[in-house]
Amino acid sequence: MPMINGRFYSAFGPYSPYVSLQIHRMHLAEIRQQAESDASILGGTLASASQNLAQGLAILAAQAALKRINAAASRAQKSSGVNFVSELRGSEN
Repeated sequence: MPMINGRFYSAFGPYSPYVSLQIHRMHLAEIRQQAESDASILGGTLASASQNLAQGLAILAAQAALKRINAAASRAQKSSGVNFVSELRGSEN
């Protein structure tokens, strides 16, 4: 359906202004519905990406903490006179 000067035309001539307006409203409703669908998909994708980021950061933090604890335990074992907890506190500085 071609549109010329804001009016829709059929093979049999121009539609009335009322029908042209109804066709235009129908097209706008389809565009709005597609935009809402796209926004919903985008929102879901961004939520998933945010959740994956948070999980990845938590894993990295846990790995770093475990590495610090293992290093402190190793130092405490090497020096028998040092307490493990004091060794762990000393590694924070």
